[in-house]
Amino acid sequence: MIFTANRYLRFAGVAVIHFAVLATPVKAEEVPAAIQDILFKNCLQCHDADSEKGNVNLDRSSIDWTNSNQRALWQRALEAIDRGLMPPPEKKSLTSEERKTALAFLDEKILEHTAIGGTLPRRLNKTEYESTIRNLFHLPEFRLPAGFPNDTNYHGFNNVGEGLVLSPPHLESYANIARHIADEIFPPTKPAPEKKTWSAGPEDMVLSFSAAGVHGNALRLASRSVDIMRSCSWPSKIEISDSGTYKITVDASKFLSKSGSPFEGDMMLEVYARAVTATDRSKVSDFRLLKKIAVTSEEPQTTAFQADLYEGETVLFHWKNARMTHDPPATGEAFEVLSKENPRFLAAWLKTVFPSGDPKRPIRISNLRGRNGWDTVSKYMADPDLDLTHATTDSALAQAFFKLAASKGKASIADCLCYFYHTRGPAMEIHQLTIEGPSKRIESPIDLKRRERQLKITGAPHKGQAREDFVRGMLSSFLPRAFRKSISNDTIESYLNIATRHWEKGHSYEEGMHLLFRNILISPRFLYRCLDPEGMDDFDLATRLSYFLTQGPPDETLIDLAQRGRLSATRPSRTDPSKVEYWVLRRETERLLPTSHTDPMIQSFVGQWLDTDTLRGIMPDPKFNFDETSIDIAKYETEAFFTEILTKNLPITDFIDPDFTFSSIGFVQRNYGFTPSKYLGKNLNSAAKQKLQRLEIERGGRHGGLLGQSAILTATANGVDTQPVVRGVWVLENILGTPPPEPPENIPALTPDTQGTITPREMLAAHTSDAACAGCHQHIDPVGFVLENYDPVGRWRTEWPGKTATTIDASVTLPDGTEIENAIEFKAWLLDNIDLFSKCLAGKLMTYATGRVPNYAENREIEEIVKKNRENDDGFRDLVLALIESETFRTQ
Repeated sequence: MIFTANRYLRFAGVAVIHFAVLATPVKAEEVPAAIQDILFKNCLQCHDADSEKGNVNLDRSSIDWTNSNQRALWQRALEAIDRGLMPPPEKKSLTSEERKTALAFLDEKILEHTAIGGTLPRRLNKTEYESTIRNLFHLPEFRLPAGFPNDTNYHGFNNVGEGLVLSPPHLESYANIARHIADEIFPPTKPAPEKKTWSAGPEDMVLSFSAAGVHGNALRLASRSVDIMRSCSWPSKIEISDSGTYKITVDASKFLSKSGSPFEGDMMLEVYARAVTATDRSKVSDFRLLKKIAVTSEEPQTTAFQADLYEGETVLFHWKNARMTHDPPATGEAFEVLSKENPRFLAAWLKTVFPSGDPKRPIRISNLRGRNGWDTVSKYMADPDLDLTHATTDSALAQAFFKLAASKGKASIADCLCYFYHTRGPAMEIHQLTIEGPSKRIESPIDLKRRERQLKITGAPHKGQAREDFVRGMLSSFLPRAFRKSISNDTIESYLNIATRHWEKGHSYEEGMHLLFRNILISPRFLYRCLDPEGMDDFDLATRLSYFLTQGPPDETLIDLAQRGRLSATRPSRTDPSKVEYWVLRRETERLLPTSHTDPMIQSFVGQWLDTDTLRGIMPDPKFNFDETSIDIAKYETEAFFTEILTKNLPITDFIDPDFTFSSIGFVQRNYGFTPSKYLGKNLNSAAKQKLQRLEIERGGRHGGLLGQSAILTATANGVDTQPVVRGVWVLENILGTPPPEPPENIPALTPDTQGTITPREMLAAHTSDAACAGCHQHIDPVGFVLENYDPVGRWRTEWPGKTATTIDASVTLPDGTEIENAIEFKAWLLDNIDLFSKCLAGKLMTYATGRVPNYAENREIEEIVKKNRENDDGFRDLVLALIESETFRTQ
């Protein structure tokens, strides 16, 4: 690079008039001579107009600080100098005085020209949209269709304005959902129902577990269990489409045999209405009884009756007074009775269940489920050489069997016994089902729910009230909740006109309201927030607060406060009368703060900040024995841990080195290699080991705190091996708040060593020998390598895996020069520099809450909040409250 005289004179502070100066915008300010001199000596060799290394050109004599692009450029320069990234390691460093001068100048200018605020109008993200529909229209079960477009993550979150684009698939989905919701409130008029006839024979009935079996021309039921999957059957292809009164005809009979037990009296067949959507694990009592039929004959008898069936229902059969039941004590008693009647029956069961003859070594009971188990018992019963030695009800082996059959969790034994009754009786036989109708239409519970929902949404008109006046009043109440904003009379009239014009064309009241609600649901005012260019009012504040803390729209309390302008009310601060406090906002924040690890805000924020929402997509190598249950426990640990610190207002340092965690004793023993002191020496059963609970742990250990939790260590690996660079970048971004710049172009990615012949340190040493890589890696690698003692699922290890096991060297030198040996010392360093983590966490919360990445001025406010929080020994809850009361949160 050639240094011209003009350039030197310019940086020496001599005014040189040339084209660049003449073209400089009027708003530009001259760069002070001292700053020009620093740039000339330390920066322009790589970052002038000719080189522009990293697309950075600092070769200018004036700066337009009002230009956001120029401001962003110089902020990058400030951050690079402040973090020691520039000049790079191979270049001469700035003197302490040069560094101080440059940082002070840039800080003053950037802060002076950076206003707080700047959230773009942002679309409701997928979760917020779904939650808003549920709340606004009283539809707690509403779910978005599977094909609804996913949101784009921007700066780690899916609710940041820049990432919430509106695509054609979104528009199509919004229109379809608007129609669906309008159908729920004002369903289209149905045509007169067409009379139909459905028929179902034995082969058309559901065979769940051993509840029923087809034998010849009949379906046989054997059990009276309360669980429908073990006692009932229903037609697989009959679903009522129109609620009405139907004629139901059932052909049923008794099944008895000479080899089976007698059955005195009538068999009582119950016919129920079953929702098609009901699960097989439903109880008989969950359904509506239609008819009780006394079956008196072994020949098919026909019973016809009238009953109401609703849309989405079918019929279900249950034998009310069957001899057999799946109730455990009764199952054991039934085996005793049958064994007394038939010793060969008992002997066959004993050989099946205790093939070794040892009452302490039964077979795996689940192997008896279904036809296979009964085929085995039947084979032994037919064996002429069957050993009858223990086939007495008082033998030790028989008593062990009866006890086993009477114990909980052994339903497979009863499932197998069903086949005994299916083949020998007594059993209930269903030969044919016919449904005809409807003879008349009726209102279903679904219809009633829709009507109730409509009344909740629209209210009811007063007697004699004109249709237009009623809808106008409804809109004045509904639109502020739908649009989360105060609504003008003009807006109300414009939406009323949508309905009135439709009515004038001859459409019904319901059709006009259907169109009206569809228009509301596709309005930008519903789909977006922060649309008002005038800035935030109390409605916007209520909306921001509610979506931040609940993932849903403002409730009635917030809407009322917003309408009265009370949410932003202030009073003199109790701690500092010279300042004001937003006491109503604070009170509402405390009311809405999440209290459970299952609350939407916890699930969403923690999942995105700490990447635990990626765990389901990771498949750990089977050698780690880390299954889905382990993943669920690990995820629970992190979410419950975060919730505890928030709800108990614990210090920020507990995120790094706490004296508690949330897990099961079994998981802690298996994954973390220790037993909580409270449980040392105790003989715990399986249930006690699996219980999820708060566990006390020692501070200063390997595990505990975010950096020692399995969920985070798994999320930052790939399920097979660890990647120090990935973990290092993650720590910089999510713990220290100093994300590295994007890697230079044309730099190849690291190639994993699948043979385990070299260590990760050796691999990275070769990679970072390139000067283009070294600058960033001096920040990334230390905080990645220091976690290398944790394997891909968070277990502690001392050797790197591979053909030649090598002792892990986790010692590093941090960018500030601190030498540390392992993750434990790194946590201690973080405690000494806790403001780094606090600022990072506060910035993440603010990004998530406001939908924008905090700018320079906002970060300055966040730094002051963090500093005050530490100086006052305040907790995490205090930090969240302070962030919400901040100007950054309250500004659009």
